[in-house]
Amino acid sequence: MFSSQVDRHDPAHRLPISCAQVLATPANSPEHRRLVWLAGPAGPMQTLARDWTRGVCETTRIAWVGPAPASSASCPLLPAAQADTLLGRTLDALILDATAGLHPDALGAATGAVRGGGVVLLILPREQAQASRFGQRCLRVLEAWGLVPLNPSHGCVTTPDLPLPLPVSVGMPRIPDEDGCLTTDQRQAVQALEHLARGRARRPLVLTADRGRGKSAALGMAAAALLVSRRHLAVPDAPYRILVTAPRLASVAPVFVHARAGLENRGLAVRQEGGHRLEVPGAMMEYGPPDEACDTSADLLLVDEAAGLPVHWLIRLLEGHQRVAFATTLHGYEGAGQGFATRFQGILRRRVPQTRFLHLTQPIRWAVDDPVEALMDRLLMLSPRPVNLEDDTCPDPEEGVAEVLSPSLWLENESLLEQVFGLLVLAHYRTRPSDLQRLLDDPHLQVLAWRHQGQVLAVALLAREGGLNDDVNRAVAQGRRRPQGHFLPVGMILYGGAPPAAGRLGYERVVRIAVHPRLQRQGLGTALLKQVVDHARQDGADLVGAGFGATQGLLDFWRGEGFEITRIGVKPEVSSGGWGATVLRPLTPEGRQAMEPARSHFVRGLPRLLAGPLCWMEPDLVVALGAGSDTPPPEPRDIPALEAFARWQRPFEACLPELDALIRWGLSDPARLTGLPREQRHALVMCLLQQRSWEATARALGVSGRKSVIRCLRQGVEGLAKQFWGA
Repeated sequence: MFSSQVDRHDPAHRLPISCAQVLATPANSPEHRRLVWLAGPAGPMQTLARDWTRGVCETTRIAWVGPAPASSASCPLLPAAQADTLLGRTLDALILDATAGLHPDALGAATGAVRGGGVVLLILPREQAQASRFGQRCLRVLEAWGLVPLNPSHGCVTTPDLPLPLPVSVGMPRIPDEDGCLTTDQRQAVQALEHLARGRARRPLVLTADRGRGKSAALGMAAAALLVSRRHLAVPDAPYRILVTAPRLASVAPVFVHARAGLENRGLAVRQEGGHRLEVPGAMMEYGPPDEACDTSADLLLVDEAAGLPVHWLIRLLEGHQRVAFATTLHGYEGAGQGFATRFQGILRRRVPQTRFLHLTQPIRWAVDDPVEALMDRLLMLSPRPVNLEDDTCPDPEEGVAEVLSPSLWLENESLLEQVFGLLVLAHYRTRPSDLQRLLDDPHLQVLAWRHQGQVLAVALLAREGGLNDDVNRAVAQGRRRPQGHFLPVGMILYGGAPPAAGRLGYERVVRIAVHPRLQRQGLGTALLKQVVDHARQDGADLVGAGFGATQGLLDFWRGEGFEITRIGVKPEVSSGGWGATVLRPLTPEGRQAMEPARSHFVRGLPRLLAGPLCWMEPDLVVALGAGSDTPPPEPRDIPALEAFARWQRPFEACLPELDALIRWGLSDPARLTGLPREQRHALVMCLLQQRSWEATARALGVSGRKSVIRCLRQGVEGLAKQFWGA
């Protein structure tokens, strides 16, 4: 089984024992994976791994992730940035080369493709790892996990000493049932999906799992069964339709693979369009981006990797479909799903008590107690949790003090690191292993933690930006440069109309802010933000700010502490699904002088944006955006036209200038519009600010047509105008 060209006694293949260590696994578990750690100098380690690839069976499925070795290995090569292309594939062995730097996202993605009984060969030179805090922590975890020297009695390691992956047929292969399910969990998931499609409407299903439990495969198998059984019920020109959505198309590739296999196994001719559409007579399944899926009708909606979508999008998907399944991994390389587990599932339980929850626990590719899975979970901190609190824990926000945590603490106190990272995971719709690496190693990041009796209950992740020289600032203003790590000053200059000199100032950016879920809405977040501002002021910053996917609640939170909106993105962000908002608060006269042009630029441009790229923004978010603009009420001469429109039959087109003055005044203070009934408020925003068509507005309001929309407008104008003309 070894290449005859490899001589185990050749000094070129003899390495010190300390250069290679293996994660021991029980001999009676053929489905356990093993991890071999090559910790010696880069060149000899790559040579050893390369020669090992030449000694394995020709039928072995193997991949090399990382920089290409000097002499090509006899297996496919992938750069670390493309490790996620291994999703949905099965490997017998993996070489992960970290000699050019350890990429945690690649490590998590690639190892998940290795089957039970397979081998992960990690080339991580000790000297290279010790150069960073993230690397040092990796060394500690690897050593603390029980790694032992490979072949200690020989005093050397040769390529034949390395373990070879077993053939696929060896071990304890599972026998799939007639639908292809490999575990009881997977069968239950398929049955639950079929029941969802055939049962009563408005009974959502939530499928959760750790990676490798066959969740996406279950979606595909259930889809195939439904396309076959429901296609006979479809009417002409209206096929049975399953819509699949996810943060990105690549995430649902396994769903379509298993759906096609299920259809072909049933003898159907399948028409496929790329990787996003399957069609059989009378039925179809296709992918739609989340923003389109919110407004697209379907008989069944499958949301895969739901934890990668912000909560407000998940709510829109829930409200827009009669039958919907939300499926997601709770941890994995794709991003942690603890925010989904704690926030969206809570919303479902309150709003739709009939929701069914199903959690898949049985692994499919490896054994239940697979040591590599446990090691990756610890190494990449895939499932961190904030501290457990006693039921009576109720700290006073006014009495606590936040402190900056020294980066040295991350290596000294693993529990503290997990408390902090666990909160940061909950604060964001997606947290990847690379975020842990950045927390440990980015010199521009600071952690401000609010602790009570030694426990971290709230945390803010801060980044220092700005201090750019004049040449860079001019290049930013001209659109020629966008220096990384300077989100706030670049946005001020490039999009906000601030002078180039604004880039010289110091900025403190709040990257994330999080409060323990048990203590939210008790003033702790507000208290922490006050201390963030004080810290930024003491740190010499001219401005403090943040960027986030805008929601009405978030905008109210930041405005409550004196922050002002200076920019709104012109389309929903791919990552968050929200409209990106930037808020700033000046701390010095220089900061105020730099921010005023940006704020003025935003206020002046907002009406134009609302009538253009923001015309489909949610009306209540539009209302929240307009706060703070100093707009006078309509002039006395406008009142007769407004009164005639509101109370009589004056045509809409005959009083557009007066209506425009009224809505701009109403927008400058959200309280003026939020006091109106939802239907009236939305009609005013959609018709007067966003200039939507009568048909689109009627559809959004759920009314019959133009006459009904005009009726809503007349009522809304009267309610709004009464606030300055009186009863």
